[in-house]
Amino acid sequence: MVLYYATFVTPPGHDGSALWKLAAGLAPAVHSLSIYLFARLSTPPQPRLPAVAVAGSGGGPSEDNVSGFLVRSAASGWIRGSMLAVDAGSHMAAITRILERHLPTISRGSVAAKSTSRLIPSIVTRHPGPFAGVPLPHASARANALHMVRSHVATYLISHPHLDHLSGFVINTAAFHATSRPKTLAALPFTVEAIKKHIFNDVIWPNLTDEDGGVGFVTFQRLKEGGDVMVGEGQGRGYIEVCEGLGAKGFKTSHGKCMRPGTAESHRGSVGNLSDVPENYSRTPRHSEARHHSLGHAHLPGTPGSFQSPSVAQTSHPFQSDHGFAAVDSTAYFIRDTATSREVLMFGDVEPDSVSVAPRLARVWSEAAHKIAAGILTGIFIECSYPDSQGDAILFGHMAPRHLIAELQVLADMVREEKAIRASEKAMRKRKRAANGGLGAITQDDFIDQKRSRSLAGRTAVSQFRRSSHTPKLNKSRTLPVAAPFGDGIAGAAGAMGAGPGLDTTPVLPSTVYLEPPLKGVRVMVMHVKDTMKDGPLVGETILYQLHEHTAVLAQRGVQLGCDYTIAESGKDYWF
Repeated sequence: MVLYYATFVTPPGHDGSALWKLAAGLAPAVHSLSIYLFARLSTPPQPRLPAVAVAGSGGGPSEDNVSGFLVRSAASGWIRGSMLAVDAGSHMAAITRILERHLPTISRGSVAAKSTSRLIPSIVTRHPGPFAGVPLPHASARANALHMVRSHVATYLISHPHLDHLSGFVINTAAFHATSRPKTLAALPFTVEAIKKHIFNDVIWPNLTDEDGGVGFVTFQRLKEGGDVMVGEGQGRGYIEVCEGLGAKGFKTSHGKCMRPGTAESHRGSVGNLSDVPENYSRTPRHSEARHHSLGHAHLPGTPGSFQSPSVAQTSHPFQSDHGFAAVDSTAYFIRDTATSREVLMFGDVEPDSVSVAPRLARVWSEAAHKIAAGILTGIFIECSYPDSQGDAILFGHMAPRHLIAELQVLADMVREEKAIRASEKAMRKRKRAANGGLGAITQDDFIDQKRSRSLAGRTAVSQFRRSSHTPKLNKSRTLPVAAPFGDGIAGAAGAMGAGPGLDTTPVLPSTVYLEPPLKGVRVMVMHVKDTMKDGPLVGETILYQLHEHTAVLAQRGVQLGCDYTIAESGKDYWF
């Protein structure tokens, strides 16, 4: 007797009666074949969206756990092409491990030769794990991993062309043959050109792309930085569809500095392109000793292309790089679930503005602030590679907890100001409706679709004081700057709205604007932790402890951030 188990998962809102009838009708038909069908009906709770499965979250040196994430809209289900790979240093091998770990009904090995002639039914699993519910047509984890890569992963969204974010994708291209369509590699142009020139060049790897006479397994999608204003509408304007149910918008960030012989531009657009930096951007001059470090050699080990030299003159101007050096480009992606308008922010490797030759995080935080204030952005995947014991001179374009906390304070200031402005505008609209007898009221949709164009200068003047690159002393005597209760933009917003006759323009804000931590409800997913591969506490545990310590010190000073910290772990999934 052959026994098959099938799990029918009913969509939310359906009682599953139709499936019970189907199961009852099938039973007599298969009874003569001694096959018994057991149907289990389950209605999963409505998930939060989108979902992010972690294939790899580390920063090396172990090659089996480097940056690789799988994002999907649960509203799309498990249809073909519904998964987006964000970076792919770890990819198919990690998917195989996840299937082996969470699906005990699937064998690690091949199907026995004597059973190959049998029809193996699709399995809809009710087991836990990142791939719960996916139909798997094969009996082994490795075969199902290949099926998922070929059928479910449509696009690879790459942040920058370093190998720990790309190697899995490149090696897995051997599995892309005989598919019905090429895989899409989506990225900002600097990443596409680097991969095209230095990877798929018939030297490092065969040209498997559809450009320059290649085989055609891979096609490129060159994204516009900051999104394409000609695409989408409303809150979705600018988001490029990168796979079924998901749109993306990318912004350049800085990931250390590198030297290019005889050039001042290095990576195209890294420093000289003023579009990388917000309009009216201003910075408080940094103390030179915060950035100048004496080293005994010009080249430092670590991330390729990251160099420091004691002979390089230091500067505090945001657009003037150290002579002979330029920023290494990376990308931060806002990924939007089109069904729910919910978003997550996913960074590639990134350094803090306080030590960067091309500080560009303020623009990303400004974009994120109004999304957090609106309640549509609740997850931030961002790196924190080293503990605080790592000095600024040997960050190699990465962050330590002290830098991440400083950047989150900048974001918190912007969110606080954004929430205050929104509350002020809401109060003024209410008063205007009352003054007009309820006529001519501005609708919520009109308000949401209005484009705000506020200068970052006021925000940055406050925020730059927080961008300290010194390792803080984690004790009660440590002094940290206190965030303002709200930004200076309230009065400006009130003035911009205008006042009708007899309209009181004094903003009255809800108490929650003052009392609620600005990043409440935001989950900060820490990734790219660099393992020492030594005995003792895990580096991720140390980083998490230091983040909580910094947050506690801020709380003692009256500064509440409100966000939660989680170390992203390979093999787990997270919902937002």
